[in-house]
Amino acid sequence: FSFVHMAADLAADLDKLLAALGGAWLVLTLLRRATASREAAAVADGSAAPSDTAEALRRLQWQYLPAWLLFKAADWMQGPYFHEVYASKRHVATGEPFSDTDVSRLFLAGFVAATLVGTAAGSLVDSRGRRAGCVLYAAAAGAAAASVVCERPELLLAGRVVGGIGTSLLAAAPEAWLCAEHARLSLPAASLGGIFGWAYFGDSLVAIASGQVASRAASAGGPQAPFLASLPLLAAGAAIASATWRENRGGKGGGGGGGGLREGASILLRRPDLLSLMAVQALFEASMYIFVLVFAPAIVAAAPAAAREGLPFGKVFSCFMAACAVGSATFSLCSAKGLRAEAFLLPVLLGAACALYLASSPPAATMLQRALSMSHKPLYLVFCFAAFEAAVGVYFPAVGGLRAAYLPGAQRGAIMALTRVPLNLLVIAVALARDRLGDTGALRCAAAAQLLAAAALASLWARRGAAGKGEAPAAKDKGLAASPAMSTRSRAKKAD
Repeated sequence: FSFVHMAADLAADLDKLLAALGGAWLVLTLLRRATASREAAAVADGSAAPSDTAEALRRLQWQYLPAWLLFKAADWMQGPYFHEVYASKRHVATGEPFSDTDVSRLFLAGFVAATLVGTAAGSLVDSRGRRAGCVLYAAAAGAAAASVVCERPELLLAGRVVGGIGTSLLAAAPEAWLCAEHARLSLPAASLGGIFGWAYFGDSLVAIASGQVASRAASAGGPQAPFLASLPLLAAGAAIASATWRENRGGKGGGGGGGGLREGASILLRRPDLLSLMAVQALFEASMYIFVLVFAPAIVAAAPAAAREGLPFGKVFSCFMAACAVGSATFSLCSAKGLRAEAFLLPVLLGAACALYLASSPPAATMLQRALSMSHKPLYLVFCFAAFEAAVGVYFPAVGGLRAAYLPGAQRGAIMALTRVPLNLLVIAVALARDRLGDTGALRCAAAAQLLAAAALASLWARRGAAGKGEAPAAKDKGLAASPAMSTRSRAKKAD
């Protein structure tokens, strides 16, 4: 085996993995359609949604998805080359290239900003408007992307601070707008889970395409080119949101009044079920961000020194996003079968923990690498990381539906912002200790966070079962369905 040709061999293996993931997605999609066809045949006459409701739902989807997917495309353009663009920088005073520690500090700056400033963004989104929050996100993300052309460390740092604030806005504003608009239109609650499913499936496809475009842009213009290429996408997303989205605020369309951090914190303290759900979100997403921090260095470190140049990270990223698409298709199939999100998300979290642990365990890596006939460790790591990304694909639409069922509309942005405080603190702690932990230790921390997230989800499920109620508290107040995954068949039975 020649180390010189390992990068080419890895690229060929990644093409095979991408094809296999595409086949898995196709099978899951066909199963989903077959299930939907059986459900449609089983629904009695008159139990289907009225045509005006279906039209309103389609209109809402076409309002939301284009702008949101453009925002996500811009975000994904930057993802594969975050480490490389800052690693290519040099210190002005010494001429020395940025070390992994320097890159980690820049990564960390975004999370510190999100913790100190971004938390207030959720409250501002509720009080000043969710559409305005989306436009502000585009401006912040654009400024952060443009900053990569700078060479001065203080300007790069400022870019990461602004980018961290933008990340908080992206996490809170679009979803809060969608849920409030969905409530204003009085659409069936279960349809919101369908929108989330389509959104994150589209997100996976957009990410695959973005990874390929980013790879070509980086080949032509260096690692900063994908960042600059994201600017038109941000501008287009902001323009669409401004032109087609109706502004909404806390207390309008979402019930209640006022959306401050104090009210959000008060609700969290009174609602143990909300605390459990927010713990799931904070722990899972902290694990995901830790993974983002270490996956590229881990793959590079696993390759022989002679083969570390030219590793096909664009294809690696495309495989990850194809795995996300498989996860989204799995969510859609489980939803179509009427499974509650709490039920099918629990084994997904446990599987994610296993995938991250196996990636960080040298004995397990050696054993499984031989069992799966993998010729080199980078492919084994990509395999483990793709399994984790499949869990991510299930998680986001599932937890989006759970938030819609549990969170009060007026304080949605504030509560989601408060959730990012422990999330950011956990990522900051691991990033600060990365020199001592190494990539292996960081991945094990991420695996432990997944196990804790599974425990929090089990607690949420137990509380809901112990209450003896088929509906989440927020859903009960609004007449929403018991689960975002509620199927057509179960809605028909309820109508009967």
